[in-house]
Amino acid sequence: MKTKKWNRKGFTLVELLVVIAIIVALAALATPAILKQRKKVDKVQAINNMKQVHLIMMDFEGDFNSFPDSNTAQQDQNLSAFTGQSSNQLLGQLIAADYTQSEEIFFAKGGNPSGNKKPDNVTQPVQQILQAGECGMAYVLVQGGSSTASGPRGLSSSDNGGIPYLCAPVQTGGQDAVFRSDTYDNRGVYLRIDGSAKDERLNPQNNRIKLPGTSNTLFQPGQGTVWALGDGVLTPTVLLPQ
Repeated sequence: MKTKKWNRKGFTLVELLVVIAIIVALAALATPAILKQRKKVDKVQAINNMKQVHLIMMDFEGDFNSFPDSNTAQQDQNLSAFTGQSSNQLLGQLIAADYTQSEEIFFAKGGNPSGNKKPDNVTQPVQQILQAGECGMAYVLVQGGSSTASGPRGLSSSDNGGIPYLCAPVQTGGQDAVFRSDTYDNRGVYLRIDGSAKDERLNPQNNRIKLPGTSNTLFQPGQGTVWALGDGVLTPTVLLPQ
C-alpha cells in the first residue's frame, strides 16, 4: 500500500502581508492604552514619593520649627550651602541634615523643566546632593502671616493643612504653577501640609488646577481659599527644580 505524501506549502506573499497588517493594526490599537497605563504608573510613583518626603519633612520641622528655607539653613552648618532659589536646593536640606540618604524619593517623572535624570543616590560630598535633573518636585514657600521674615519662608504644620507645598509636574512656577499636561495624562499632583495627596485634572485652557466651587486656581491667593489668614492672605512662591 502506497503512502500518500503531503507537500507542505509555505505562506504566500499575500498571506504574509495580511498577517503583518493584522499585527500592525493590533499594535496601533494597543499603544495608546499602554502609554496611558505608563503615565498612570508614573503619577502614582510621584504621589508615593511625595508622601515619603512628607514623613521626613515632619521630622525636620520638629527640629527646625519649619520646612526648609533660608532661615533653617542658618541653624546648622551642614545646611548652609542649601539656600538657593530652586526646589532641589532647599529640599536638599533634608538629605544634608541626614533625615534621609535617598535621592529617589524626590523624583517625579517629567517634573523637571530642564529634563529629568535618574537619581544616583550619591550624596557625598554635599555638592552631589540632588544635582540638576535629580529632583522632579516643585516646592512652595510663602510670604505673609505672622512671620517677621522679609522674604518667602518655609511652611509648617501650624499653617492651614490644606495648603499645597509639593507639586508635579510643574513647567512654570513663581506666583502660580502651570503644569505639564502630557506627563500624567492631563493631570497634576500635589501634596498638602496635612499629608494628603491630591490628583486633579488640569484646565485644558491654561494647564492650571482649578479649585472646586471657586474661580480660583490652586495657587491663586484670596479670601475663602487655603491661603486666607485672618484678614490677610499668604502669597505663595512656587520654586522649580533645576
